[in-house]
Amino acid sequence: MKYTYSYVLDSGIPLGGIGTGSVEIRADGRLYEWTIFNNGGYAERQEIRYTYYLDETSSFFAARQKGKVRILQAFDYYYGGNPYTLPWLKPVRQTEFIGEPPIAYLKFLDDFTISMKAFSPFIPLDLKNSSLPAVIFKMTSEDVTEFLMGIKNPFNNGKVDFKENTLVLTGETDPKDPRYNGNLCIRVLGDDVFGRYAERFDFWNEFRGKGKLESKSGNGNYGIIGGRGNKVTFILTWYFPNHVLTNGERIGHFYENFFRNCEEVADYVEFNMDYLEHKTTLFHDLLYNVKGIESWIADLVGSQLTTLIKTTWLGKDGFFGIWEGYFNTAESRKNDSFPYTGGPVHTALNTIDVLTYSIYAILVLFPELAKRIILQFKDKIIREGTPEHIIYSLAFEENRVKFLEKISKDPSIPTNYNKLVLTIREIVKETGKDPRGRVPHFFTDSLRVDEYHRIDLNPEFVLMWYLISKMTGDKEFLKSVYEEAKEAIESTMRTQTFNGLIYHTLPAGLEWIKYVNSLFSNLPRGDTNSSFLLGINLIPLSIQTYDDWSMLGITSFTSILWIASLQAFNEASKILNIREKYDYETLVKRLLEYLWNGEYFDLWYDPLSGFRDRACNASQLLGHWYATLLGFKFLEDEIIKSSLRAIIKYNLKEDEGLINGAYPSGIRGRYDNPLNIPATIQMDSPWSGVEFYFASHLIYEKMVKEGEEVLKGIYDRYKVAGNFWNHLEWGSHYSRPLSSITIIAAYEGIRYDGFTKTLTIDPAVGELEWILLLPTCWGRIKVNENIISIKIYHGKLDIIRLILPKIPREIRINNMKIDYEVKKNEIVLNREILLGENEIMELSF
Repeated sequence: MKYTYSYVLDSGIPLGGIGTGSVEIRADGRLYEWTIFNNGGYAERQEIRYTYYLDETSSFFAARQKGKVRILQAFDYYYGGNPYTLPWLKPVRQTEFIGEPPIAYLKFLDDFTISMKAFSPFIPLDLKNSSLPAVIFKMTSEDVTEFLMGIKNPFNNGKVDFKENTLVLTGETDPKDPRYNGNLCIRVLGDDVFGRYAERFDFWNEFRGKGKLESKSGNGNYGIIGGRGNKVTFILTWYFPNHVLTNGERIGHFYENFFRNCEEVADYVEFNMDYLEHKTTLFHDLLYNVKGIESWIADLVGSQLTTLIKTTWLGKDGFFGIWEGYFNTAESRKNDSFPYTGGPVHTALNTIDVLTYSIYAILVLFPELAKRIILQFKDKIIREGTPEHIIYSLAFEENRVKFLEKISKDPSIPTNYNKLVLTIREIVKETGKDPRGRVPHFFTDSLRVDEYHRIDLNPEFVLMWYLISKMTGDKEFLKSVYEEAKEAIESTMRTQTFNGLIYHTLPAGLEWIKYVNSLFSNLPRGDTNSSFLLGINLIPLSIQTYDDWSMLGITSFTSILWIASLQAFNEASKILNIREKYDYETLVKRLLEYLWNGEYFDLWYDPLSGFRDRACNASQLLGHWYATLLGFKFLEDEIIKSSLRAIIKYNLKEDEGLINGAYPSGIRGRYDNPLNIPATIQMDSPWSGVEFYFASHLIYEKMVKEGEEVLKGIYDRYKVAGNFWNHLEWGSHYSRPLSSITIIAAYEGIRYDGFTKTLTIDPAVGELEWILLLPTCWGRIKVNENIISIKIYHGKLDIIRLILPKIPREIRINNMKIDYEVKKNEIVLNREILLGENEIMELSF
């Protein structure tokens, strides 16, 4: 006997809605990691973070055809079957699995073949129907088949009720239990539907003989339901509103606004099945059925949609949170000798520096969620008179010196809050080092802000705010955050710039902090404040997204982000007719003077000490990538292309991927700078979220071959062991790799200005047919040397102007000719066009 085995079970396709919890189907046909009960890695409360009421052995599908019964899993004899006493109750010999989020297609191959289409509704721009607590399993076979689904009751001593075609599982729990007031349903659409409770697996002979079971309700360990036909659909729905935070606050789920129990969810899904399946499948087909580029690229791009299901919260009141990384407490490797899927033990939602890479995906799929993220942070920036303002004011050396002088004369200041506020106000007015306007990092337990340390957050906040505003054309949203965006810029200018550019001071990285602390580890009680006492600031105000990689002085990463944010803010001011403008052109010259080495931008240079680090950072041009998405630029083309080529030359490593930092000399595993600290793995590691962004930038610059080389590295690395749908950084399903969606826009050369209704199409390849994703619509774009055509399948596209690589001979809307004129390389239509569903715009050349 010869077996060929490939381990592909590390991840699969999460099923469920945005913010509902999920269950994951994998290549063996089993359902893993049930977090629909507000439990496990999905939970915030530590006492239930390792709690799972169901696991991959807790449910199964079975099929009977011509008297033969098969468990639809590539697993062991199980669920009562064994080769001795019940040898006919077999698992299938083989499964075929195609995972293309939001759909998983499976084939179960044995003496007969069963096909399954497993999905949850996922319809971009339709949040309600994309956040349903529901999974649909569509079973098909060539011959009439009896299908059965069994599931362990998630409630101890719970009840199983069968009502017409629906099995309802309920149970009594403590009010603190995450299952409290919840229920679980399975509905079957088919013929001869039956349902019952079961204490044990004593029903198989009846099912084998009759193809069905006697229906009955009662208390039981299992719920069993089935039906008959060539096509039978199982609808799994749930309602578990007791999503409670550490502080006792119940944030619940968005689905509570529409449903009162799982039966109502099942009713809704059944009634709207045609729409839900049609739109979800249409989105899937447009995403994966690509022409003009190789299909593996579309497969890779779509793989990260899993994160939007696996790691999101969507509260009843609309709070939206996406975990920076998912601490997968269901993963057995967590506790063995070689764990690699670790992540945040405590809540880490909407991490600003990580979202900078991934916000585009959220924006074009569910723009209201992108706006919510910004609005949720808007109210959390540091304001005068708050405790945060006091503490962060005193982090600056200049303020601290003056504060010590004042409390030496009046020791009552620290214990008189009103006096303390006034004292800090006087000090920051005198020094100018006022932290008012600092943007928070992320939301932690009980949705509190974790910190305001990081120096890159303010420009990133401004860039995301303006990108969302511009692509949606939402002037009210632009206006509503304008003052906070201005304050974010002013705060950085007041406190952390040198010659107008962002300036990093010590401590500037976690590894610097840890190393300095290690030098003083023998102090009484292992004092952990050593590093702050030996740095410039008493709080590490100069950390950035590469937080375990110290960067000092002027850095390419933050400087280019900073310049891009100033240019974006200037555009925002112009749109709102506000006379507010920052001089970024001078800063470009200083950037080149400090960091440009003729090939790429050095990692950092400190003008005060003269220290320099010449590492090539893969994210050095992140700010200019934003400028590209926004349709402006501030660096010359040759500088951009030279930097991109250098990153390919130095950072792209065979059989590894694109590492974050590299030295032209080839030195690895240590820093080549005078700081005298040991390097951490961050510099020498590939982060797929960075790789996706970088590949997108390459393709936008028509460096397609190089971009695809980067993408192939990601593909080869993550297909191993079934990691394909689960990219890692600080935890599983890390959110930065959602930047994969920008690959689509890069190939198409798509930019959209919702304020002026201007659509730019500048394809990177000569022939292409792929999905078009914009915040107001999605559809299909087709490009070749003769035509560019767009068909809208959902939403609307408002167009007044077009920017194209060449002037079209003719423009038609729904086969009706449209007149236009050319002004300053823009095609201006003679009237505003609003393309709706199934309408087509065709440009002929």
